[in-house]
Amino acid sequence: MVGDICIVLNYIRHNLSGYKTPRPFDVSEIEKAIDYDFRIVERWNNYLNGYLNDNEPFKDKIVLELGPGPDLGAGLILLAKGAKKYIALDVHNLATSTPVKLYVKLFEKFKRAFNDVIINEIKGELEKFQKGENSKIEYIVDKDFKISRIKEKVDLVISQVAFEHFDNIDKTISELDSIIKEGGTLYAHVDMNTHTRWIKDRDPLNIYRFSDVVWELFKFKGSPNRLRVPQYQSALERNDWENIVIEPRTVLEEQYVEKVRYTLSKRFRKYDISEMKVLSFILMATKKIEETFFIIS
Repeated sequence: MVGDICIVLNYIRHNLSGYKTPRPFDVSEIEKAIDYDFRIVERWNNYLNGYLNDNEPFKDKIVLELGPGPDLGAGLILLAKGAKKYIALDVHNLATSTPVKLYVKLFEKFKRAFNDVIINEIKGELEKFQKGENSKIEYIVDKDFKISRIKEKVDLVISQVAFEHFDNIDKTISELDSIIKEGGTLYAHVDMNTHTRWIKDRDPLNIYRFSDVVWELFKFKGSPNRLRVPQYQSALERNDWENIVIEPRTVLEEQYVEKVRYTLSKRFRKYDISEMKVLSFILMATKKIEETFFIIS
């Protein structure tokens, strides 16, 4: 009953005010937003370090982030860590409204991690970006999420709790072909949790209780796509990605999953409890290098 009310209220709220808060806190909470940016970049670094066996996984890389959210702080940190360029693509124009104070405070925190030369360089890139000049920072807003708008070949694609909002992940992954270098890397943190804040902690599988008909009726731009781990794996395999690593990050108590399993919509009941226990996961994959054959005459 509570879930039914929440899905209706969420639909009304997002249709009236738009999609403004992709994180569980507002970007105006400056310190929290900055800590978040540093924390997720450190997580990206640690996972990619292990996956690529590279202590500097961003160095000299052109990095694309899908769905950066309300600020570009993570991109600035990537540039400070040696990224060649940071490109961000989003459906929602959120990062142009970032409080100026956030970047001021971010650069203050930079002093603990980077030298003055690097800090001044990144400040210069941000200033050029804000003036609309050519910069190592590129922010693209497209309501149709056209990856083809990106004109450069990228080495690394990152998605931080955004893939679960994409309506058609096959299409998104397929379109990456036009911009990802062969041997390039995809890193995605996927959150399959119920996103409504009033209920997610009490009933994290609530979104899987609704039939497809009801879900389609009340979904809005940015609603969770309700895809599960096997569907992400299959989409990558179909689109010539290899060395696929999927690592659960948040796992539910089996007792809870057993309790709610038979209240889920029919198509989600077919999954084993071991699969429905996975609430979020880290996905990493490598774009397959096409084999070249030489004809010797």
